[in-house]
Amino acid sequence: MAAADYSFTIEKGTAFVISFEYRNDANDVINLTNWVARLRWKDNEDNIQTFITDTRNSNYEFTMEPSLGKIILKIPASVTAAYTFSTANYDLELQEPNDLYSGGGKKVFRILQGSISTIERNVPDTTSFSASFDTQDDCGMCT
Repeated sequence: MAAADYSFTIEKGTAFVISFEYRNDANDVINLTNWVARLRWKDNEDNIQTFITDTRNSNYEFTMEPSLGKIILKIPASVTAAYTFSTANYDLELQEPNDLYSGGGKKVFRILQGSISTIERNVPDTTSFSASFDTQDDCGMCT
């Protein structure tokens, strides 16, 4: 089956979170235990970015909730603020834990494809946004 088509937008300078659920034709969740996901995009500047599940670092977190068939990508605001591209095309692939046949390697499915666009901020800012919060007392006044 051909990959489904889904496009989305990343707002530069904000935290980006997107999740996908993998379901069969009957709309039942597919258990992704021991599967691996990979999302790759090529932007209009010919840069290729690759995200692999079970990766957590300062640039992104790409995880799964296997029993829910869920794949979650998180990119912090400090990283999206540095993006210079305006558009990209991506593929989302899943690798099954079973071999296609003995010695044939793991089964790989391209389940999603599409385009990514970015939105510029009204006031450009590549610095990290960090704030401390006042606490409130029982009467609701800031202390």
